[in-house]
Amino acid sequence: MSKLGKISFLFAGISLVSMSITRYLLGEWVPFCWVALALAVFFLGLGLAKDRAFFKEFFTMKTTKEGMSMGVLILLMLAVLIIVNYLGVKHYKTWDFSTAQSNTLSDQSVKLVKGLDSDLKVLFFYKKGVEGNEENRRLFRELIKKYQDQSPKVQLDFVEVNERPDLAKEYGVDKGSGVVFLDYKGRRNRIERIDEQEFTSALVKVTREQTKTIYFTVGHGEKDLKDNREGLGLGSLKLMLENNRYTVKELPLIQNAKIPEDADVIIVAGPVQGFQDFEIAALENYLKNGGSLFLAVESQNTAGLEKLVGKLGVQFENNYVLNVVDTVMGRGINQGPTMGAVFSESNKITKAFGRSEVTLFRFPQGLKKANVPQGIVVDEIVKTTPNAVASNSLQIRGEGVEATYTLVDEVTGRWPGSDEKAKPFSVIIAGDVDFMTNQMLYQNLNRDLVLNSVAALAKEESLISITPKEPQATKMLMTETKFAVFLFAFIIPLPILLLGTSIGLWLRRRNA
Repeated sequence: MSKLGKISFLFAGISLVSMSITRYLLGEWVPFCWVALALAVFFLGLGLAKDRAFFKEFFTMKTTKEGMSMGVLILLMLAVLIIVNYLGVKHYKTWDFSTAQSNTLSDQSVKLVKGLDSDLKVLFFYKKGVEGNEENRRLFRELIKKYQDQSPKVQLDFVEVNERPDLAKEYGVDKGSGVVFLDYKGRRNRIERIDEQEFTSALVKVTREQTKTIYFTVGHGEKDLKDNREGLGLGSLKLMLENNRYTVKELPLIQNAKIPEDADVIIVAGPVQGFQDFEIAALENYLKNGGSLFLAVESQNTAGLEKLVGKLGVQFENNYVLNVVDTVMGRGINQGPTMGAVFSESNKITKAFGRSEVTLFRFPQGLKKANVPQGIVVDEIVKTTPNAVASNSLQIRGEGVEATYTLVDEVTGRWPGSDEKAKPFSVIIAGDVDFMTNQMLYQNLNRDLVLNSVAALAKEESLISITPKEPQATKMLMTETKFAVFLFAFIIPLPILLLGTSIGLWLRRRNA
């Protein structure tokens, strides 16, 4: 190769490096980049033209041809590996073997993220040097990856507070321990706990275009909506509804028997004092105009609401429904929670519930269909298994008739006597209220039953699904005998066996 050719290739390389450095430092393409690129092409062409005879002879040599064949083969192998890896990243299958399926997104999370019609910006604010930030970032990246696998519209961005003070100020971030913001169509929500429950709750808030209002009736001894401490309060339910971007208000019908115009859902939660006739009339008028009502009554206390549900084709049985269980002493009545384990497979509220899952109630009363008016549909959405009995008193004497009892009904249709132009109403009737209280709300599928029922009544079917599951620890309990067998049969002999085998093999190879 000639001296001029070497100098030309050197200048071509310098021009390419200059262009790359300029583009990187300025962050954009500037006219100088075109000049550097043109000089690189010019010097490269000059070098090739000057030493064309050398390159012609080089490429016709046998060793060059063989080397190029090997090079092409290597390039093909690299191309195949790149394609396989690309397809593996884009199309893959995962399996979740955890008991609570905690490594898999719930159906509600999947529905929400697949329903995105615009980019969801997820901003993770942090500060370099803060203890625990790297671990938080790793955990959050793993969580968001599950959502990104469902939709490419989920955009994750890690923001260092000191490097982007303008963005931190805009979002009101004043610390760097891992604050996260969701931004969707200008609606923002902040989360600080890295788990699916928190993220999905925030996703519900930013994706809902309008806030639904839920009214709880008061003045009849209903469960306390502001009580967060006592087991029978409804503070947890109120917080859960507000986290799902519902507005929760109280409705004193006894003071003013008028339903507010912004009432999307009315909930009557465990009244112990009777409703007056004018209050019942107000609820009836609300349903005639297409309202949505959730009735959850105390056992053997209907508070006068039987006048209302009777017109809907449902009758309270005023009893206590309990499960029959098999024990070492024979069959007996379970005095603990009553399980609702049979769910309607066609109803939107319960069709996602598994056959092995249950809802829990505290001494519920049964419901039954009775004289269902034309144009109304009563769907028995939660029932007991056939091994349940009913009693008029908790002082149970003898064993009653085992049967299946309905615990929750959904009633839909138009109010009896209304014309075809009338709006259809929706009513959920539950023979128990304790399943909604602080003590039982988060047990088994109770939370899902409540949230799905409210979503159906509020006409937000996209939110009807199973909520994210809480991680469950796997416990291994062994008696002293089992632990001794485990210790002396596996823990102690196995290392000794491996050590003896290794020493034996070493001695045999040494003396071979």
